[in-house]
Amino acid sequence: MKKLAVLLAALLCASPVFAGESGVLKLSLWGTKAIAVPHNTQVITGIDFGIGSAARSVKGVQLDLVFSKTNELKGVQSALLGKAHHVTGVQFNAINLSDGYVTGAQFGFFNSAEELHGVQLGFVNKVNTIKGLQVGLVNIAGNGYLPVMVIVNGRF
Repeated sequence: MKKLAVLLAALLCASPVFAGESGVLKLSLWGTKAIAVPHNTQVITGIDFGIGSAARSVKGVQLDLVFSKTNELKGVQSALLGKAHHVTGVQFNAINLSDGYVTGAQFGFFNSAEELHGVQLGFVNKVNTIKGLQVGLVNIAGNGYLPVMVIVNGRF
């Protein structure tokens, strides 16, 4: 147990060397009210954890209870409401919103993206430009084989 504590302390002390200007661990109360190790709460390379979180960039995991918001996500996002402009990875929220592109997957009750390269799995899926697959009760794709489909829609 002591070895694990020493290793964790060493990693946290050395994290500014590895992370440069980004935070490795962020604990969020609500929005930008947060603390981060080393100190950057807007650019996270590691874990962003809290009740509700807003960051400029997350490379890693953004895990929140109520909402997660970021401009650029490379990794995994999970909360009740998740919003990201650009996603490379997975959004796993009850409601997934992306007003940019998603390269990867969106899993939730409602999924929305401007451009999708990957998969949407939910009750209602909406995308303007798709290169991939939608699976759900209602699937809306602007450039899909049909604009609205039940169960499956897509374009390859």
